[in-house]
Amino acid sequence: MNKIDLVPMGESIVQKKLEVYHVEVRQHGEVVGTFNWRKDNRRDNIHSVSKSVLSVGIGMAIHEGIMRLDEHPADIFAEKLPENPPQNLLDMTIRDMIMMATGHDYFILQGYTGNPKLPGREEIPNDDWVEYALSFDVPYKPGTYWKYNNFGPYLASVIIQERTGQKLTEWLQPRLFDPLGIKNPQWFESVRHYTLGCGGLHLSTPELSRFAQLLVNKGEWEGKQLVPAAWIEEATAKQIDNAIPGKVQPIDSCAGYGYFFWRCARDNAYAGHGWAGQYIIIFPDQDACVTIMSHDFNGQAIFDSVWETIVPQLKANA
Repeated sequence: MNKIDLVPMGESIVQKKLEVYHVEVRQHGEVVGTFNWRKDNRRDNIHSVSKSVLSVGIGMAIHEGIMRLDEHPADIFAEKLPENPPQNLLDMTIRDMIMMATGHDYFILQGYTGNPKLPGREEIPNDDWVEYALSFDVPYKPGTYWKYNNFGPYLASVIIQERTGQKLTEWLQPRLFDPLGIKNPQWFESVRHYTLGCGGLHLSTPELSRFAQLLVNKGEWEGKQLVPAAWIEEATAKQIDNAIPGKVQPIDSCAGYGYFFWRCARDNAYAGHGWAGQYIIIFPDQDACVTIMSHDFNGQAIFDSVWETIVPQLKANA
């Protein structure tokens, strides 16, 4: 197996002044390149890449009959609905939730807002975040309008916990974390002790890289199918257009969205995105994945560096 030379990637990162900490590259099931700017590769908050981990968990829950995509959260949480709930809220499905197409026009349960009228989730007076999330107007028909949101991942996590009697982290431990060698993962919880789902999972770069390899393997790990391959294919395919009319967007942020996965604009790749620069990029055609830990908001520059310096080598080794 040819190793990947990450010196050009390092040079690109320095030239662009990007705050990248770690890069790990896998191809054909092996680690073929690592580059560490920080000496210790400790666990970090992977922020919204947590949603991609949740997506795999949802696939497992569907496979085990715990939930269905066509279920309506308004039915599941009927006792928490506002008075005279809008029809769009009643029509919303779990599938709408996990492809960011709930019909909302506001980023509900955002971590940080800077808006005292609509505070971040930790400052919400109502500690029942499900009830709070269901109180928002739903101006668009569900399934037709993409709006990045924490409504769907949090409610999905709550549904799994309510139906299994275990926190999402506990439920996933034997199904996902143990097989991947991830011991005692820490995942932030809401004030009512539901696994956050939308963010807050802490993993090291090698741990996150193994999760990325699971995706490359279409759900198989060491001879065992942890999640159906059909789910990986469906969840990572384009389910909805996420280009925002009238807004200039980075090319790898508007190429389509799956079930808590982002489609990339190039080479049939897809990705998980974390706030301020945690990424997994999956290259099915090259049997490869790239995992990046950083604290930098210029995600497109990071992606461009990957395509400029790493992708040509992956193609040569494919």
